[in-house]
Amino acid sequence: MSTVKELLKQGKEAEIWTKLCGHLDLNIDEYMEIQERLLFEQIEYLKNSVIGKALLGEKIPTTIEEFCNLVPLTTYADYDPFLKDQNTDLLPFKPFGWARTSGRSGEYPWKWVPYTKQMYDQLGNGSLSAILMSSATRKGEVNIDPHNVLLLGTAPRPYISGYLSLSVEEQSGFRFVPPLEEGEKMDFAERINAGFQQGMVTGLDYFYGLASILAKIGERFESGGDDGAKFSAGMLRPSVIVRLLKGVINAKVGKRKLLPKDIWKMKGVLTGGTDTDIFRKKIEYYWGKQPLEGYACTEGGIFAFQSWSYEGMTLLPDSNFYEFIPYEDHIKSRIDKSYKPKTVLFRDLEPGIYEIVFTNLLGGVFTRYRIGDLIEVISMRDEELDINLPQIRFYSRCDDVIDLAGLIRLTEKSIWLVIEASGVKYVDWIARKEEKDGKPILHLYLELPEGDKSTESDLDEGLRVKFREMHNEFIDFENMLGHENFVVTKLKNGAFATYMEEQKKAGADLAHLKPTHMQAPEKVIKRLLN
Repeated sequence: MSTVKELLKQGKEAEIWTKLCGHLDLNIDEYMEIQERLLFEQIEYLKNSVIGKALLGEKIPTTIEEFCNLVPLTTYADYDPFLKDQNTDLLPFKPFGWARTSGRSGEYPWKWVPYTKQMYDQLGNGSLSAILMSSATRKGEVNIDPHNVLLLGTAPRPYISGYLSLSVEEQSGFRFVPPLEEGEKMDFAERINAGFQQGMVTGLDYFYGLASILAKIGERFESGGDDGAKFSAGMLRPSVIVRLLKGVINAKVGKRKLLPKDIWKMKGVLTGGTDTDIFRKKIEYYWGKQPLEGYACTEGGIFAFQSWSYEGMTLLPDSNFYEFIPYEDHIKSRIDKSYKPKTVLFRDLEPGIYEIVFTNLLGGVFTRYRIGDLIEVISMRDEELDINLPQIRFYSRCDDVIDLAGLIRLTEKSIWLVIEASGVKYVDWIARKEEKDGKPILHLYLELPEGDKSTESDLDEGLRVKFREMHNEFIDFENMLGHENFVVTKLKNGAFATYMEEQKKAGADLAHLKPTHMQAPEKVIKRLLN
């Protein structure tokens, strides 16, 4: 099958659209036909390997129903004995590469994930699908070409984002700034600074990264910080001067400071993470493009991304086989560890919240795997774009939902939106469910910018007003449990920076440098308070 790079050279735009976005034209039966066919190809791959025999058991399933009933649900504990030493003899195929993640719990030094060549190629194709969507305004529109330049703003190999970028480069011929080989040797700040300087010469067409990072870069650019503020002698060439002059003129016409969108006319901006909706307007303001949201993980690769309507996401049919645990069963399984929840298939979804379960296709090993994510089915189809498949969005990590006496359920996103709406300026924050006098309380820890004189009373009042406005259940929570069951603690200046520096010196993985926003352990809170 031709790569996107080859199709671009041949000018076959219709074939490119079909290859990357053809799944959007499927109906539910066609979608499930692909899922079933690839699942049983996957079972054939698995059944003769050591790890596959352990996962599938003695009886090899011959129907989807048998697969869901006979093969147990798994977590990483089921894979660690087979993967921790990267022993390829235990796997169905010799991996093309090993990606790693440390997860969020720190239970394992590393979670190693083998990627076959097919899975690696799918990383690139899935990413190119999202890139294509981010610059499209209608079905069939292809705004990518081999000369496109992408700003490198993600972690290097062996993290999945490093493999993803390498696969995108191979599949498309796109140019990264700085080049991938150079960027992998730099830390994040160096990569961004080098990318901006080189981007002044080459131009920039696409940028993907965490939403909070994109917003922060825009803020620093506007304020004249390191990002975009330093221009080297090697950049003093006519094309750069013209680009900069045009940017200055655009800013003056807009009666504002110089922004990234004044210098680069981005074709597409792509993000992932809980914070996409929090920073969506800021990103559009700084970069001139609304961010297109995607959903991925190390163990499963790319799951889904939005289409050009920027509404719900559509799950890719050929990366993983999907199952879903209804929220009520998910809760039962958290309370009773012996309870074995039932799953529903993609074709049986209805609007609501589910825990996602997936099985790698294309020769991977993760089978009926519970990654610990909740998704929400927001509609059964996209009416605007005539997509006849369920539309989803990421809801929360399973461990991140704060349920207060059954009266109100809060996610990282819902709390973050309240903080943003309150107008409180903050460095960072943590929310925890704690207990006071036998009752649950919502405890919010905030670090404010240096020089901010707001008191805890000020913060409490402003945040409480927004919680009431944005969550009617919060009023019931206060009425039934009392107003003292919402507490705000102001952290000292530098609390988060000090914590992160200590973690870095201790050799912590990237995922563990920064405390989680939701339900951070008591030991983390004590370190921040001290």
